[in-house]
Amino acid sequence: MPIKLRCPICSEPLSPEKRGAVCNNNHQFDRARQGYLNLLPSNKKRSKNPGDDQMMVEARARFLNHGHYQPVVEALIEKVSTLGNKTSQNILDAGCGEGYYTSAIKNRLEGSEVCGFDIAKPAILAASKRNKNIEWLVASVSALPLMDGQFDTIISIFSRTDWSEFSRVLKPGGHIVILTPGQNHLLALRNAIYDEVRPYPEDKRLQDLPGNFHLLESQTVRATMMLDSPQAIMDLLTMTPHYWHVNIAQKQQLEQLDQLECELEMRLSVIQKKSDPL
Repeated sequence: MPIKLRCPICSEPLSPEKRGAVCNNNHQFDRARQGYLNLLPSNKKRSKNPGDDQMMVEARARFLNHGHYQPVVEALIEKVSTLGNKTSQNILDAGCGEGYYTSAIKNRLEGSEVCGFDIAKPAILAASKRNKNIEWLVASVSALPLMDGQFDTIISIFSRTDWSEFSRVLKPGGHIVILTPGQNHLLALRNAIYDEVRPYPEDKRLQDLPGNFHLLESQTVRATMMLDSPQAIMDLLTMTPHYWHVNIAQKQQLEQLDQLECELEMRLSVIQKKSDPL
């Protein structure tokens, strides 16, 4: 079923038109030359350019395109393919970044309709160049420009969750697949830049779910990456929040490394929206 959009201004359904989309109240949104729709009104931004900047987007694209996170891709696709209708789902990637995972899912689950959104315009610009068969949106997770009850599966990879909005756009019995860092995720990188390294804390979101959701399962995805160039090592740093917490000396120290064997550890959790109303 095609992805149904709604107006971010008045919440009326958006209808496609030649140049973009329009609602019954004549709020119009032009589709960019690259194919995406910007459905994030300026009055709903917390800053002029929210989300990841161009440097972070480019670093993440270079790093992921080398296949360092392929075990995560495989685990994600395997899990999503077992949920709901295995051949045809409506899938939403919430906080999709530059679309690496979104595109992989669409390519493997060809019969599914896929939508990806991110609050960062540079990320969606990169995503729209990666795959033309996905509905790409600049949008906020706290005000999804999407009609109610249409998605079988929502994917959230290291991104913010809004349970109320997720519940609204999910079908009854629909699923949310969340990827979060395990305690030892990127431990070698963190050891290389910090004097004291603490394990990542457990994700409290999974322990404090709203009443209309329940945790179905959770598993750990582990792999070891061999980064064999300073570029790959610095790209990994730049695509993570750690980039903003290290000083110049720590960055220079990391730049001197020719290779880094680094642990990849993520928690893949499946949450289901209950079919029965509260």
